[in-house]
Amino acid sequence: MSIRVSLKQFQQDLSDRLQLATSQSSANSRLAVRIAEQNWLVSLADISEVITPSSFAPVPLTQIWFLGVTNIRGKLYSVVDLARFSGLSTAQRNIENRLLIIHPQFASNSALLVDQALGLRNIDNMRADGNMTTTTWSSQTYYDENGTMWHHLDIAALVVSNEFLTVSA
Repeated sequence: MSIRVSLKQFQQDLSDRLQLATSQSSANSRLAVRIAEQNWLVSLADISEVITPSSFAPVPLTQIWFLGVTNIRGKLYSVVDLARFSGLSTAQRNIENRLLIIHPQFASNSALLVDQALGLRNIDNMRADGNMTTTTWSSQTYYDENGTMWHHLDIAALVVSNEFLTVSA
């Protein structure tokens, strides 16, 4: 004889298990992205979504890294080429490009253009480098089990930095 479980109880149990799994794994999970041949990690709590970029409306008399504005579901977002902003080469425009929409908690209405999203990485499986980085918004460097270097992008520090806030040329 089979055990019958109500649909409501099944949904509640499933929801509880998903929340537990998400809270356990997401605390140390980071979104891995590629920016101008460099590997970067972004906290999942700092971004609201990752989307494929569409067209940008250019804004005159702005920094070279400020690509313009784009409309995402009726809201305007400023778009920053993170590679150029970092002083690296410009992002290679191709089908693998992604926009990281900065979480609304930062009130910046900004999106960061990256070359490629590489999936999730767990920093528990990485070794932190003790050396401090040269920018305020790149707070930590990690090495994975293969010896690959990963830079941590500190969105909270980025959106309040004078460099980021000064888009006029």
